[in-house]
Amino acid sequence: MATKYETPGMGAAAVLMALRLPTALRHSVGELRYQARSSGRHIALPVGYVLDGDSAVIRVGHAGAKNWWRNFRTPRAASIRIEGRWRRGIAVVAMPDTVAHERLDMIYRRAHPRTTTEPDPYVVIDLSTPNEDTMAEHDLRRSWFTRVTVGEMLGFLAPALAGALTAHASAAVLVMSMLGAGAVEGTVLGYFQAGVLRTRLSRLRSRDWMVATSAAAVVAWTVGVLPMLYGEQFGEWPVWAQLPAAVGGSLIMVFSIGIAQWMVLRRFTDRAALWILANAVGWVAGLLAFLMVTSPLWQPGQPPILVTVIGILGGAVMAAVMAWVTGAFLALVLADEHLLPTP
Repeated sequence: MATKYETPGMGAAAVLMALRLPTALRHSVGELRYQARSSGRHIALPVGYVLDGDSAVIRVGHAGAKNWWRNFRTPRAASIRIEGRWRRGIAVVAMPDTVAHERLDMIYRRAHPRTTTEPDPYVVIDLSTPNEDTMAEHDLRRSWFTRVTVGEMLGFLAPALAGALTAHASAAVLVMSMLGAGAVEGTVLGYFQAGVLRTRLSRLRSRDWMVATSAAAVVAWTVGVLPMLYGEQFGEWPVWAQLPAAVGGSLIMVFSIGIAQWMVLRRFTDRAALWILANAVGWVAGLLAFLMVTSPLWQPGQPPILVTVIGILGGAVMAAVMAWVTGAFLALVLADEHLLPTP
């Protein structure tokens, strides 16, 4: 269940919203999160920081009018988003007239020479301990890449075999074979993807994810078989008719799986819409990789077994590229702060 953080004031909330955008502000301002010592509330607020090795140094300006820093009079866990990435560590206050304060003051003034001479306290966050959030993100991406690559490779065997075996069959047999193979590919891919997703989304039902992925794969393959059936006729169309047809078909193929999976994922994260883009980028990159591998190798008159082997090789490359790209997005989509609470 996602933790709800409170932000003191509209101004602070506006700054936190701005920090989610890729602006220069993120180089010097971060989002600090902690649990209040007395009330137990979870607080999020913007703070200016300076990095010093494995430490983040935060100057508490006008400390007398603020209370948040008092939570760190003794060491306490805190998280800070630095340039879009979360870091976790132990925070503590360094009060004026201490050796630690003098050192931190020098570090901060070196980065901000125009800082006032007021003897404000500093909060320093030790980030040298292993970052559990980053480690979890790496584990998620590694697991996703491995399982999804294998899942798509196994799933793609179905259309690769179907295409090779029905290359000279009637149109009806070709269509039914490829759509059936597409359903198998989507089901297998969905099964392997759901296995990874359930490590973060325990309420996700694998069947829902598999059905959505399989249905989307059938839609994509429905468009994909059209060039096999009507490629010559399509080539005779005028350019003004070819272009919108090609663009429309490409958009359906690229966005079908992302939209279908978004319908399931939106119940778990407020960043589900980003998953549509993730799939579009991932599948475009994967299909380009597939074409780069297979186009020079496929030649007219090749035996079905060679056609199949080349298709499988291209499918393996496509699977790896798609898995790597979507895995990079997945860490953003399933970040803890974007998970929706259990209804």
